[in-house]
Amino acid sequence: MEERQQPEYTADMIDLGQYWAALRPNLWKIVLLSFGVGVATLLFMFTKPNIYQATAVITPSVDEKKQNPTLGALTSLGVTIGGPSSVEDLESLFKSNDLTVRVFGKYNLWPIVLADKFDPATGKVKPAWLDRLFGNEKAPRSPADWDAIRVVKDRLRVSVNKKSGTVSVSFESPSAEGSANILKYFLEEGKSRLQEEALDRAIKNKIFIEEQTRKTIDALTRDRLYSLYGQEVEKEMMARNREQFGFRVIDSARIPDRKSRPQRAKLAIFATLVSLPVWGLVLAVLGARKKSVAQSDDSS
Repeated sequence: MEERQQPEYTADMIDLGQYWAALRPNLWKIVLLSFGVGVATLLFMFTKPNIYQATAVITPSVDEKKQNPTLGALTSLGVTIGGPSSVEDLESLFKSNDLTVRVFGKYNLWPIVLADKFDPATGKVKPAWLDRLFGNEKAPRSPADWDAIRVVKDRLRVSVNKKSGTVSVSFESPSAEGSANILKYFLEEGKSRLQEEALDRAIKNKIFIEEQTRKTIDALTRDRLYSLYGQEVEKEMMARNREQFGFRVIDSARIPDRKSRPQRAKLAIFATLVSLPVWGLVLAVLGARKKSVAQSDDSS
């Protein structure tokens, strides 16, 4: 009975010894093949351009959301008061597509971000070989807003540190000086957009308050409206102080002196280490099959 209870598949179990026997003479092949993979990876990475990353750190200049309780009379009427005052608002600003289109529309950044793909003489982008192969694009064309959005999505990074109340903005491009300049453009246009929105908001609020003041008879309400009007005048004056409005730059964008990627040596070493077990498995299986075929021929 005990013999019958023994597993019947023991004879079919994989004999690891035969795989090791087939693998041991081929250890030098595994090393050479893995080394070849590493060298091929290194040579391939040399075809990729160096990418440089410039980084700037900013923080909100004022906390405009902490407003006076008397502002409730105006906000209850549907009038927006204040502006971006938190790191989350600044994060949304620099991630917005409108800001990207504004920056690329004002500055000629395509020769920097697209390098060899952009022809300065014609002002058009050369289609990549994959686009030509699959028929998406065959002829050069002028870059559009969506091209800028796609480029910035892969190269612009915005991270928030809520503990310190700062926002880190970085940009990558094949040019070290270009990365720093593009990041400066984003900071400049971001502040301009905040300033324009604040001025427009303050002017509209002043007009609205003036209309409400003319319609109001109650003296107490008129006094509160005058107070609100004075605050909007103050906000307009502060918005015109460009250096102190919107956000402060803690660390300005500097030209990087080293590339951020690709890490060619690390990638080559990683490819070599990963290919070691792969080649080992392949040669072990092939050697075991060859040995089993030889044994079956001998037995026959």
